[in-house]
Amino acid sequence: MKVCPSCRSSFDKSLAICPYCGTIVQDSQPMVYQQPAVPQPEPKDSVSVGGWIGRSLIPYSPLVGGIVYLIMLFIWSGDKKKEDTFRNWAKAQLIMMAVIIVLTILGVVLFGSAFSDLLNSF
Repeated sequence: MKVCPSCRSSFDKSLAICPYCGTIVQDSQPMVYQQPAVPQPEPKDSVSVGGWIGRSLIPYSPLVGGIVYLIMLFIWSGDKKKEDTFRNWAKAQLIMMAVIIVLTILGVVLFGSAFSDLLNSF
């Protein structure tokens, strides 16, 4: 015997529809819809306070600090395992360094001779 989940009437188990209320009755347990598994994104490395301090001090190390910092900015800006905010910060630092270098070169070209003439006049 089957029991209808809607009206709780008993009827022959060979029937798929309740003869009393018309509800479709499954042979087994009611089917539960399961959503397909959604792939979870990989956890990304977060940067600690000490990490930020260390990264901020790299350009101040003598002789090679600026070159190492520039190379590390290129690496950090493209590293997919880093957080998006950290990668964006590295890209912003690269842009700012490019702007500073261009402005410095323009300043030397445009005003370099004027400064040398000024220094030679003393």
